[in-house]
Amino acid sequence: MPARRARRAARSLALSLSLCALASSAHARDGESLEEVKGIKPDEAKPDEAKPGEAKPEAPKGPWDLGVYGFVRMGYENVQRDERYDFVGRNSGFLLDGARVGVQGRNREYGLTFRVSAEGAADQISSPNTPLGTLDVRLRDAFGRFDPVPWFGIQAGQFKAPFQDAELRGAQNLMFATRAVGVEGVRVGRGIQQSGIALARQLGVMLSPDKPIGAGGFGFAYYAMLMNGNGANQLLDDNGRLGIVGRIEGNYEKYARVGVALFRNDRTVGAPPNLYFEEDLGLTGDVDVQIAGLEVFGSVTRLRTVFPTVGVSERIQLAFQGQAAYRFDLPARIQLSPGYRYAHFHPWEKGGEDGFDTFQVDYHTFGVKVGHATLPLLAWLNYTVTVEREPRQLDNNRLQLIGQLTF
Repeated sequence: MPARRARRAARSLALSLSLCALASSAHARDGESLEEVKGIKPDEAKPDEAKPGEAKPEAPKGPWDLGVYGFVRMGYENVQRDERYDFVGRNSGFLLDGARVGVQGRNREYGLTFRVSAEGAADQISSPNTPLGTLDVRLRDAFGRFDPVPWFGIQAGQFKAPFQDAELRGAQNLMFATRAVGVEGVRVGRGIQQSGIALARQLGVMLSPDKPIGAGGFGFAYYAMLMNGNGANQLLDDNGRLGIVGRIEGNYEKYARVGVALFRNDRTVGAPPNLYFEEDLGLTGDVDVQIAGLEVFGSVTRLRTVFPTVGVSERIQLAFQGQAAYRFDLPARIQLSPGYRYAHFHPWEKGGEDGFDTFQVDYHTFGVKVGHATLPLLAWLNYTVTVEREPRQLDNNRLQLIGQLTF
């Protein structure tokens, strides 16, 4: 009896994994699908065959395969205290970095998929350079997708814009606890607050293949998106002018991927009747190489903003990074990945007033990522050495310990 119950449990687990894999087998690359979050491979999640005299596992009813997924990220962050500023390093402690829940489904008959997810730990900062703020629930993904053929699909709703590779990675696939400073910027409490270069999620329509197109190990993928361009969870577009995003990628099996992307977006800022137009043009390129346990990644991103309403000089932002990590497979199926990242961010590489050149920063991050081959647990231990320019130089080195549980 115990052996029979064990076999039934194993078949039930395999069937559940199979349904999850089916529900996630068609999606654009964004690092946050059910398949990527849970690490499910469709060809490894097939239900067992029933043995003679045993009941066959129940097949899914109806045309839709559904799966629920999510993760919780929390940890401890300690920022070195700078005596000159009361908003740097005075709020070290525990933090809730993510509480994601989502549902994803796929229609087996018509190539339709959908995903809806929400974040329960979205930070809502009340004012810059102050720890005042709260956590709130915010919609993340809400889109549907139709793939009539493997090399062409259409996706509509709110989802990650296909711009930077660093944004298209899910939290579980990051080498370090956080993304580079050029992407996420300088967050509250860590220094003089500054936004990074990131499109994040947008509302729009995208054309892309279900999976890379190619043969013989070589693949190619394209992403073309029309978007409102004023961010996620917005009721309406800000000015009726649609933005565009385009990205192309080439890869060789799982060993190498090269990508380039651009976006063009006209934004309206301010409040009526004092409205101002700003025009953004962003360019990025990235390379990722994975050989055995070694992963090396590098990227460069440039953002130009012009201000036709007020006629001031254009602003250029520049960010680049290089990072490497090596995974050691230890006994008990533990995976240990030490790594190093250098990241540069200059929010005023061109433009602004005299002295804006001092806004540039360089971050050196040393870290280790710990995981398990089968358990849905991850942990990151990072130490970041920050380098600013005078007179904005700070004592704000940072220690982070972040854990993630996936379900």
